[in-house]
Amino acid sequence: HMNKRTAFQKLIETLEEYNGLFNFHENFIGEFADILHKNASGHEKEVFNIVIKQFNFVRQMGREVYKADSNEILKETGDVVYYSLHIQDKVVNIRMLMTFSDEEAPVFLAAFFERQGKNATDYTQWIPVIKERYKQMGEEEHEEE
Repeated sequence: HMNKRTAFQKLIETLEEYNGLFNFHENFIGEFADILHKNASGHEKEVFNIVIKQFNFVRQMGREVYKADSNEILKETGDVVYYSLHIQDKVVNIRMLMTFSDEEAPVFLAAFFERQGKNATDYTQWIPVIKERYKQMGEEEHEEE
């Protein structure tokens, strides 16, 4: 049973292995840490295993990642294609929302826990959020130039 700090640490370590390859919005990290604490307590190991599996899909498949597991492409998002990656075992049901930058780098924007028993996730409330976060990340990159 990890406490919140340990789970957060472990999450950061997992993400850091992919740092440089992947970009993570700070809110994504916060949301994921919250989910681990609130919804996945005692299941952190399983969650991390699935996260790593999904990250590997992202690396291998790039924009085809929606073909793996029960991942999907979000509809009606305009000109940027956003993906929902699924982390699911008996207890948890987490969605990670991400896209790819112009340089094909994976960009992770949001994470949320989904109650069991819903067949179709309603992403409408998340679309403006991830669009805004993606824009922020683009602006951060340009500031450094």
